Amino acid sequence: MANDKDPSRTSHMSNMGWKHCHPMDESNLNTTICNYCGKVMKGGVTREKENLKAKKRNIVACTKTPKNVREEL
Repeated sequence: MANDKDPSRTSHMSNMGWKHCHPMDESNLNTTICNYCGKVMKGGVTREKENLKAKKRNIVACTKTPKNVREEL
């Protein structure tokens, strides 16, 4: 992959939220797929973590996120 050596990409991929979702397209980290429910979201890993934590009101919560993951995030 050409973007593997990009320092900004490496720092974004080190976010702990990436353990629980993955980018829809490796060249675009803005669109993610939840590893638990398969929901496709725009907004990057930060928005995906809101989906996993089920804390924000403007996000439909992932109902399949394990409790220990919610606590970790």
